[in-house]
Amino acid sequence: MRLPDRVYAVCSEVPPEVVGGLGRYAERMMPVLGECGVPIVVFGTAGRGRARRTERSGDVTLHRLTAAGLGLAGNPRLPRALRLLARTAGLLVFNLRAAVRILRAEAGRTRAERLGAVVAVHDWMGCPAGIVCGLLGRMPVVFHVHTRELNAAPERRRPPHAALLDALETVQARMARLIVVPSAAMRDELAAGGWPADRIRLVPHGFEDPELLRLAGLPGEERDRMRREVRRRYLPEGRGRLVVFAGRLSPHKGVHTLVRAVPRIAARHAGTRVVLIGAEPPHTGEAAVLTRSIEETGVAAQVVAENRFLPPAEVFAHFLAADVCVFPSVYEPFGLVAVEAMALARPVVVGPGFSSEVVGDGALRCAHDDPQELAEALLRCLDDPREAAGLAHRGAEHVRRHYSWALTGERTLAVYAEAMR
Repeated sequence: MRLPDRVYAVCSEVPPEVVGGLGRYAERMMPVLGECGVPIVVFGTAGRGRARRTERSGDVTLHRLTAAGLGLAGNPRLPRALRLLARTAGLLVFNLRAAVRILRAEAGRTRAERLGAVVAVHDWMGCPAGIVCGLLGRMPVVFHVHTRELNAAPERRRPPHAALLDALETVQARMARLIVVPSAAMRDELAAGGWPADRIRLVPHGFEDPELLRLAGLPGEERDRMRREVRRRYLPEGRGRLVVFAGRLSPHKGVHTLVRAVPRIAARHAGTRVVLIGAEPPHTGEAAVLTRSIEETGVAAQVVAENRFLPPAEVFAHFLAADVCVFPSVYEPFGLVAVEAMALARPVVVGPGFSSEVVGDGALRCAHDDPQELAEALLRCLDDPREAAGLAHRGAEHVRRHYSWALTGERTLAVYAEAMR
């Protein structure tokens, strides 16, 4: 297998500005690809000046590009519509800057030499650069689709701009040599929607994070000490039941269903606390909607929602402290956060958005987006510690058998090599 001579990756969210799954993917994949023997040039958006604009690690060179508009997108004093417009304009400028850099780097090469390079674009936020490089540079483009939540999430009203993004993704999918997805369920979903099934390749994500592996290997006494520290933040003297959710506070993540499930759980376990780790997507106002839902349901005493992201180490510590971790998504192309909780040998409950292939028999999977069904699944774990322990053991075994970032890197490079043919 002939590997590419070089790879250009356009990924809008890069460390240290990690607020979602795309950022976590970039955070884990860059060290893996940094030892692959192929020069990888990554273009991401610049944060608030805290990180260097360019840095290199092994075979990976990361360029953080500023873009007019992205700064305005974070200004809460502007109307939401203007912030959304500023973000869209900023991402477009970012894409054009990345495309210009790629085309300039390839300008002195022959057509045959350009075929030795691959442009990898991630989600719709990288599609304009991929389309430009494919049309003007005649370069092979690989389209990584991590999520299509704006267009594919069931039972959710599409925002006005979703149709435009759908068209953008469709154009990129038709132009791309190959399309990469993280799960068979997503592959089937895209194929059913008319995307070219013969060009879709399945590359699951890994699970290893240095802090996760450190915590998983802690001696029992140290794990118990950490669990007690976290539990005392939410439970009187650490006594009671702790349920932990992590993810964006968006409706398709199932947080409203979880809130409506709390009264049934609290009726059986009065000392239960449900901790929601995560924040709203930028410029959505969804945290305020969730706060109203908590108040209207009458569970403000049982639910803790701080609307902020925690560093991965803190998230993993919360997983260790939990009696059960819950991710009740109605749409989830892969669900890295659930896989990480399973890797830590924690009992996990997931929503109907998770495919059975991802979690196997290592998590309780709800068939419907239903508060009562979700409450019953959580109570199975809270009522029966032995069943919960067995579930946790199966989850950890499933993750270690099926997922590895090193294997993700190997498969990704194999897709890039195939795209050059």
